[in-house]
Amino acid sequence: MILYLYGENSFAINRQVGLIKQKYQQSTGEEGDLQNIDVSEKGMGELLSSLAVMPMFVSSRLIIARNLAAAKPAVEQIDEIINNTAESTNLVIIDPKPDKRTIMYKSLSKQKGAKEFKALRGHELVKWVAAEVHKLNAKISNQDATYLANLVGEDQWTLSNEIEKLANYNPEITKATIDELATPSLENNTFILTEALAKRDLKRVINLYNQLKLQGHADQMILGAIIYQYRSLLLANLNDPELISAYKMSPYSISKAKALASKMTLSDIKKSYKAIADVDLSIKTGDLPSSEAMNKLFYALCK
Repeated sequence: MILYLYGENSFAINRQVGLIKQKYQQSTGEEGDLQNIDVSEKGMGELLSSLAVMPMFVSSRLIIARNLAAAKPAVEQIDEIINNTAESTNLVIIDPKPDKRTIMYKSLSKQKGAKEFKALRGHELVKWVAAEVHKLNAKISNQDATYLANLVGEDQWTLSNEIEKLANYNPEITKATIDELATPSLENNTFILTEALAKRDLKRVINLYNQLKLQGHADQMILGAIIYQYRSLLLANLNDPELISAYKMSPYSISKAKALASKMTLSDIKKSYKAIADVDLSIKTGDLPSSEAMNKLFYALCK
């Protein structure tokens, strides 16, 4: 049997693989035949050789294959994988960044065991936060679950760590404990910084920038996040569904940006976006030290 687990939600894929391994080991005990293969390192030959081996002391085998796409398998090799996977072998192929144009994706996504794991956003993410809190025998209101997801961001790895930290501190998770303990995402912090830039509040901008630096964020990361915020403002102002979809902007990011974009003219957003792009180029080309370039940008945008 072939299980093709693909999609951008690496957290959900990793958890699913853990459940598959746990179930297999419970059925076979310590004598189970479990093999992990990084195909990009071991090569296609290693995977195909493993598929040819029949289980000796157990009724089934479990092979977990990672980075198959990186090996760029040919059509014949994909066919060989499918045809040589015996009923007694459970082959799990993990593909976190599937290229839907490839033969590999087109062939494996047709298998009965194919499952896509999409990133959770909006209401689905809030439901997941509440469920994770419940698993830890803790409590959180829907309003506070929404607040936590918005503050920390959509990355479930980070959210999972924050939920565990909060539940261990106090099983009654509230906005107060979230504000006290949770670490805001770079996206959330740069949105607040962007609001300060829009208000031309230079003192607050510099203070927020220094906080981001103390959190360990490099200038290029901070600038990249600011570029993302101004792109969101531009798209929110233009309000073109096709453009928003083309840039793969999350509905939450656009909804946040709309409120701020309504207070700015399209011309102002374009001028700011160009100034940011110019500073990005000056840092990348080494014309200015990054900290100097960032401060120059902030002074220019707050004029």
